[in-house]
Amino acid sequence: MFAQKILRSLKNFRDDTRGVVSVEMVLILPLLFWSFAAVATFFDAYRTRSLAEKAAFTISDMLSRETNAVTAQYITNTRALFDELANSRSASSLRVSVISWNSALNAYEVDWSEARGDELVALQNSDMTALEPLLPVMSESDDLILVETLNDYSPRLNVGIGDVSIDTFVFTRPRYAPQLVFQS
Repeated sequence: MFAQKILRSLKNFRDDTRGVVSVEMVLILPLLFWSFAAVATFFDAYRTRSLAEKAAFTISDMLSRETNAVTAQYITNTRALFDELANSRSASSLRVSVISWNSALNAYEVDWSEARGDELVALQNSDMTALEPLLPVMSESDDLILVETLNDYSPRLNVGIGDVSIDTFVFTRPRYAPQLVFQS
């Protein structure tokens, strides 16, 4: 008799559906909110990366069209332009370099390089070995404008991706016969 009473109570508990929706909501709602926050955060991270790449391409194109000598103030203002175009919320770094190919040495050479920000320093000829796989094949007397940027992305919500470093590497040929010249 006692066993039948326990079995009947367990069967009634199993068949009782009152409050099931509330329990499901309590279990699913946090996961649903986290999913929406994660999608928004990942979208914002990709948007930020896209803005940084577009800003770097814009700066590279701007420099490729420059016919006058570039000064230190010009490079400083170019970094400010990058920050504005990329909608950067953190400190950024910018490096502009003009590279040429030396067929006698069979190596890339840095004609000049200027950097702004804390993370990047001016390129030296010794740095070109590491960059060689990333650069295109060039002929003698060809010049290349290399624009590199670096900025950090900090998500507004902590959904597990943490801070991300966004770097760009863009190269362009000068559009006009005289190469881009730096004037100190």
